[in-house]
Amino acid sequence: MSDLAAEYRSLKTEIDEAVGRVLASGHYVLGDELEAFEEAFADYVGARYAVGVGSGTASLHLALAALNLGPDDEVITVPNTDNPTASAVTHAGAKVFLSDTTEDTFTMDPERLEEQITPRTKVIIPVHLFGHPADMDPICEIADRHGITVLEDSALAVGGEYKGRRTGTFGPLGCFSVAPGKILGGYGDGGMVVTNDPDLAHRIRVLRNYGHAPGMRLSGKDLTGGSGWKVLEEGFNQRLDTIQAAILNAKLPTLEDRIAGRRKAAGLYREIFAGTAVTPVFEAPWARHVYFAYNAMIAEDVRDQAREYLADRGVASRLYYNPPLHLHPAYRWMGLGPGSLPAAEKTASRMIGLPCFPQITESQVEEAATRLLEFLGSR
Repeated sequence: MSDLAAEYRSLKTEIDEAVGRVLASGHYVLGDELEAFEEAFADYVGARYAVGVGSGTASLHLALAALNLGPDDEVITVPNTDNPTASAVTHAGAKVFLSDTTEDTFTMDPERLEEQITPRTKVIIPVHLFGHPADMDPICEIADRHGITVLEDSALAVGGEYKGRRTGTFGPLGCFSVAPGKILGGYGDGGMVVTNDPDLAHRIRVLRNYGHAPGMRLSGKDLTGGSGWKVLEEGFNQRLDTIQAAILNAKLPTLEDRIAGRRKAAGLYREIFAGTAVTPVFEAPWARHVYFAYNAMIAEDVRDQAREYLADRGVASRLYYNPPLHLHPAYRWMGLGPGSLPAAEKTASRMIGLPCFPQITESQVEEAATRLLEFLGSR
């Protein structure tokens, strides 16, 4: 939950200037503005290369496509994620399998992961859910031991850290969303793929732009002055919009301030909920949580009533990934009924998302927390 209008007001001068600069330039596809943001984003994350693409979903799809998966290949991810994490696997030509999560961080459980690996497993996609990183050391150790590629879904965790290292940089490819409402979000769809591998960066640049060789202009002339147009392979139309790139680049310098606002709100919730019937959000000692969302835990049998109570009193709340993916019609083919992935199912049934965004005030946090405790105390 975010107040996007409040965020715009806080950066109006910078954003208006960025949009005006692009409009005045006459260059609206690819170009210098996008390249500048890609360089700045790579520097922020700690990767050698960043490639701007059309959405967070596209970032996963293109990254998987760059790995040349086939119909016999398997990819393991988690059930408590948005379905594009899984559908990207299918669209890349492979088969998706699910592994259970921990009950505290809501991220991939390394112990359960090992049980899911087969000789056909080619990729593991840990999801840094809600801004909290997955436990990457054991996940990477398992992947290395089995010769499996790690591809991070960091859609909700720009700026998140595992043992001081930014998410998205532990495997050969990291994927991010920069859509509205995300930790770093523009005013339209957008995504980023980061890598330290120049060949992978080149491949994704080709795939995002129809399969055209990078460096070509719409005139058909390449940067070296040759006749230009060269299709290297069949690709997609999945470029990050140039106006969005300029907006994101204008917002990036103040990202840490906005993350600090989210973390301050989470800290206040933690203080208020200590010792109550509400379980506050957990932050592992090795993590820097960036709090895309603040999902407290309450008893399953009163969760929906609590949301109604809050709504009647003007407090917004939200449910995330409830039920988990394996209980949706699109994934019945997996044969995983209720109870198959108990940790993800348990947390999904108890979770309640409370307001948490950079501009939130202490009084707004206190109001949301107090109203929730007020409801629980009346039971």
